[in-house]
Amino acid sequence: MKSLCIKNNLFKIVFGLLLITMIFTIAMTSVAQTEEKVFTIPTNGGLDNLDPRVLLSTSHAVVQYAIFESLVRTHNGELLPGMAETWEISDDGMTYTFHLRNAKWSDGKPVTAGDFVHAFVRMFEICPASSIFDDVKNGAQLRAGEVTPEELGVKAPDDKTVVITLKNPVPYFMGLIGLHLGSPGREDLAEKFGDGYGATAESLASCGPFILTEWKHEDKVVMEKNPDYWNADKIKLDKVIVYVLPAEQTQRNLFDTGEIEYYLPRSEAEAAEYEAEGKLVRYVRGGIRDVHINKHGQNDPVKAKILGNPNFMKAVSYAIDRKGYIDNVLQGNGVPATVQTPPVHTIYPGKTWGEVSTNYGKYHPETADLAKSKEYMDKVLEDMGYSSVDEFPEFDFLTSMDPEDPKDVAAYLLSVFTDMGLKINVVYATGKEYYNNLYKPALTYDLARAGWGPDYDDPHTYMGYWTTSSMDMGVTFENPEFDALLDKANRETDLVKRAEIINQAEALFSDIAPCIPIMHFKGAIAVQPWVKDLTTAISGLNIDYIYSDIEK
Repeated sequence: MKSLCIKNNLFKIVFGLLLITMIFTIAMTSVAQTEEKVFTIPTNGGLDNLDPRVLLSTSHAVVQYAIFESLVRTHNGELLPGMAETWEISDDGMTYTFHLRNAKWSDGKPVTAGDFVHAFVRMFEICPASSIFDDVKNGAQLRAGEVTPEELGVKAPDDKTVVITLKNPVPYFMGLIGLHLGSPGREDLAEKFGDGYGATAESLASCGPFILTEWKHEDKVVMEKNPDYWNADKIKLDKVIVYVLPAEQTQRNLFDTGEIEYYLPRSEAEAAEYEAEGKLVRYVRGGIRDVHINKHGQNDPVKAKILGNPNFMKAVSYAIDRKGYIDNVLQGNGVPATVQTPPVHTIYPGKTWGEVSTNYGKYHPETADLAKSKEYMDKVLEDMGYSSVDEFPEFDFLTSMDPEDPKDVAAYLLSVFTDMGLKINVVYATGKEYYNNLYKPALTYDLARAGWGPDYDDPHTYMGYWTTSSMDMGVTFENPEFDALLDKANRETDLVKRAEIINQAEALFSDIAPCIPIMHFKGAIAVQPWVKDLTTAISGLNIDYIYSDIEK
């Protein structure tokens, strides 16, 4: 009897342990299945304002593409519906009619066609970057104050229909309309918050895949999945946290310890290390790093005469060793730029710009030619009546990156300017302060470290913001012949002939414009092994995490 009791008790103990183990296993499985998927990424630029009509840097785009939804969206090279469910394009390619889906803002208000009209009017009235949409009927005229908002070629015949009329056909327009710059806006919030609209999480409503829930300036942005997003079933991430981390070494340290999902290597040596670990993704990327010259000289006539002289631009350009900087400082992480447009962009089906343009290497050298640089500078001195550059005034050099960073091009450019004998005052600014200095009407710089990320996959994106009517990126080319060539190109429906016209415009620009190309970018990103479905693009949002997943 005693033996039977012992056996029964033993059975109860074993059974109990098994039951506890099963419960624990089920509980842990449940926890694993419900664990929040948080995607954590770095950005190195200050985030001052997230209104797409105010700031459009790469750092801002990382957030703006997530919290706003334009009429269409480009993802992984494919054009997807966005806020527009369907659309039609007229036979002449000049009228686009978009039919909106049922959607609402994060505060519950419906998204209407009027929100898009308001956004486009506001864009042309306050945004320097609006020039990329100047093919919209009366867009440039509205920016110049020559027409009323009612005359803009963006209409809302009803709450669910947006009609955009162009002044001429634009072959890349569907890619352009997918930019965050063309996303809807809220007139009521803009009126309520005034200059503070877009500067706080409370002043913005979201309508994209994610909702802005927390924003600590110069620290982090927190976005949570939008349950009301039209394609919410395809959004796998629960939360996205964007940390503002200006120091690249800090970003790398956090990536190496698994605390952020991706990192952009600063050198080819870094890229090779991650490639050996199976963590590197190489991709085709657009973009230019360049130097802008304020030919108006901040209204100083002496500076304006020097900086407005194309020979000064050429003297500086020939003093720059693009290949040496990339090879020795960036260890191969870049491509010497001898024109503005990278060769990787498509100009028409089956052809890249590198295969069509005849301008590479003609106007700006890959390696420095100091004799040629001196030859051009001597012409400037002769025009000024000077005997030496010592007689030049001090020039303000505007940069958004720390000039003490030895890997950044700002540090290298400072050494070039110094070797040329130029007197330089470094003006270091970030975020909104930098763009306020760079853009018209301020133009508070003489030389500026600048750059451009392509908005769409077409060479025109590197030239359109230099037209006379443009306010984008500060000082413009202001050359009627250049303006006419680009206008002619966008009226030409034969894409081969259009390419020939753009080639002429590029040659004209490269020869005398107040801009010096330095380098094009290589696409390389280190990605954690648990990140799935992260995609890349040549233009727009280069690193697209919207439809990514985390599987740890």
